[in-house]
Amino acid sequence: MFEYTLFNDLAEEVDIPKAGITSHSVYKSGRLKAVIFGFAEGEEMSEHTASVPAIIQILKGNATLTFESEIREVSAGAWVHMDARLPHSVIAKTPLVIMVYLLREPK
Repeated sequence: MFEYTLFNDLAEEVDIPKAGITSHSVYKSGRLKAVIFGFAEGEEMSEHTASVPAIIQILKGNATLTFESEIREVSAGAWVHMDARLPHSVIAKTPLVIMVYLLREPK
């Protein structure tokens, strides 16, 4: 028996708050964890790292992403893969929805 997970519109899986940032996991397996984030306009996720490789996908809105000291302006449709431990940050220029995929090695 094969299994699958389907979301017709990922951007609708999180409510963008009036202030702050909200998030929740939408999928988890041994190899992948998918977390959706909703940012109010102007909110910032300060510089941090992930212990595993990760993908950020912009689903809705505009943001400034910083990778170490490199600054990138992105909008819905943008996709980025990051190596583990790459310092990065996110600033929501508009109400923003992003998916973060944390990639794990098979056990």
